[in-house]
Amino acid sequence: MTANDLDFVLDGDAAAGGLQEIFVAEVTTAHLQCDACGSVGAVGSLPFYAAPMGIVLRCANCTAILLRAVNTPHGRWLDMRGAHSLRFTLTGAAEV
Repeated sequence: MTANDLDFVLDGDAAAGGLQEIFVAEVTTAHLQCDACGSVGAVGSLPFYAAPMGIVLRCANCTAILLRAVNTPHGRWLDMRGAHSLRFTLTGAAEV
């Protein structure tokens, strides 16, 4: 890193506004890409395994686990290690 590059290094609090825009969006219309097979599907179309311990979403193509979410007395946990990416389409933007 050069001295000029350090001008762009901030703490995570500086990302709050941008992340808040993402995490309040309608998630069921967002698209998850499977890290295992590359398949892409809307969150709302993925197989959902409802269980007392939380949410498990699997790839419709290869059944790999894409997302796990759970509420505990210690906080909310989101594990997306099976997903390559999560893409939200902006309102009014063309689908690519």
